[in-house]
Amino acid sequence: MNALLIDLLGAILLLSGAGSAEDLSESEMERFEHYYRHPLPVNQVPRSRMLSSGLFSAYQVAAIEEYRLNSGDILGPTELSLVDGIGPAAAEALCYFVSFDSALPPGSRENKRVRQSLMARGSVRWKGDPAVRADAAGSKYHLQAGERAEFYWSGRNTYTNQDFAPGTFSLGLYSRRGSRLMLGDFAARFGQGLVLWSSYSMSGFGGVAAFRRNATGFAPTGSFSPALSGIALDVPIGRWSVGAALGSGALRRSLAGGKQAFASGIDATPIAFVSYLGRRGQFGLQALHKDGAVVSADGALGLGHWTLFGESAVSSKLVRENGYLIRRTRLAVVGGAGWAPAYKTRLVALARYYPADFYSPYAGAPRSASKTSDETGLSLGAQWRWAEATIDAAYHPEKGTSHYKVLLSYAPELSLSEVLLKPVFRWTSRFRPEEVTPWRHELRADLKATGGPFSANCRLHQVRSKEYGALGYIEAGFVSKSNGTGRADGGRAASSVRQLSLWLRATAFRAENWADRVYCYERDVPGAFTVPAYYGRGRAVSFYAGLKYGKHSFWLKSSLLRYHINTKAPSSEIRLQYLIEL
Repeated sequence: MNALLIDLLGAILLLSGAGSAEDLSESEMERFEHYYRHPLPVNQVPRSRMLSSGLFSAYQVAAIEEYRLNSGDILGPTELSLVDGIGPAAAEALCYFVSFDSALPPGSRENKRVRQSLMARGSVRWKGDPAVRADAAGSKYHLQAGERAEFYWSGRNTYTNQDFAPGTFSLGLYSRRGSRLMLGDFAARFGQGLVLWSSYSMSGFGGVAAFRRNATGFAPTGSFSPALSGIALDVPIGRWSVGAALGSGALRRSLAGGKQAFASGIDATPIAFVSYLGRRGQFGLQALHKDGAVVSADGALGLGHWTLFGESAVSSKLVRENGYLIRRTRLAVVGGAGWAPAYKTRLVALARYYPADFYSPYAGAPRSASKTSDETGLSLGAQWRWAEATIDAAYHPEKGTSHYKVLLSYAPELSLSEVLLKPVFRWTSRFRPEEVTPWRHELRADLKATGGPFSANCRLHQVRSKEYGALGYIEAGFVSKSNGTGRADGGRAASSVRQLSLWLRATAFRAENWADRVYCYERDVPGAFTVPAYYGRGRAVSFYAGLKYGKHSFWLKSSLLRYHINTKAPSSEIRLQYLIEL
């Protein structure tokens, strides 16, 4: 594993469990982009920091700690792949987000270096004929005090909401023994998500990695749109962890007409949990109360090549029915099993039952076409080397609808002389018999070619639903090699790095009906996430440039969208972003 064969986006997809970039969310891209710029030093940080990053499961963190105790520092991706529960594929992906700097020698003082970064972003969009202008701006600040504290602030306005709100304030404090204290906005990931999963959660099964959640507990967040705000505490006691939180809808302040208007949804939500991490798995209990109570028990057990995982939850809430208040109690269950007999060979199955009246305001459990309610489903997945397949069937009793989906993908890695070729073929079919247009078929072929500093990407994407939809693009890029210290075996230093990135994309599309629309991820400045739905007949051109010089980074993104028929408004956009490492 001397060279990274997987690209940055591929690493994010593998670690998040998403099948394609179109399945991701802005908050998930923000999190990975942060650790790409600020790699996590796995040999130096305590258990609490590794868990808060969300890059590792609790079992993987325990395995890393045991490996460091018995064998010393993890010196590179090859050694990381030997840690129980990680493996070569995950180790290669993690190299974008971790560093392997050696731990401090005995007797040395703890690293208390303060690191800061400040990002500012502005964008302008013109839409319509005549063009109507809209502006948006955003900013982020991050401070890290050694390995014991970190602080996030972010705020922005959008094209549709011009009020600039102060946004996210999040402080994380970590002790040497692994305790975590969160103040302000925070994220929470527990169990399989039946009770508490306030961060990004996919709907659908884009690959076998999407079947199971990896819980990491409480964590600070720099997201523009956090879900919880308040105070959270997590304390390890041997193999046990206990914690509690008092959260609410995040307090926001908006500026309108030069006056300060305060809007708060303070609805105190008490949260409590206890978990046990053994040699073969992890088990936990979670509970919260917000207009109703939810309690769950979860577990993940490793038995050689087999993994068993699941969670069951009971919700109780007072509802008004026929003029009377009655207490409605519902049970929800999700569980699965995975078998991995060899490298890149896996079989996984998942069953779930979510009643229509199941109440869980922060749920994010695996599901296909619901919000963790009114769904009974079964999903199967298989992976063999470069090929993956998933089958999902779900029934929604309250709505009287059903949902069936099949996905096949094949992504080999080839080399031709010094050019690395990465073709990806992806076919999906979705069937919803109760809809007017029950079928939706998608066939997509991507090809990425990389040789030295030059790259080229192209895609052909066809959709068949009501009629036909089609999209194709070609993209050419240049990424100069870093001058200076750069990356070494997964580590990265920023002192004298100079790097230039240039990308130009041309897109053409045709989808006469909304049912045949095509979603396509578009390269954007770090932290921004663009997945437009192409509909109609038209063409688009986008240009992306990035320059890193020492502690300064600059990005430019511009795009033009025009339609062949003047029934839809043309649009254009320019976005600038600057970041300084202080």
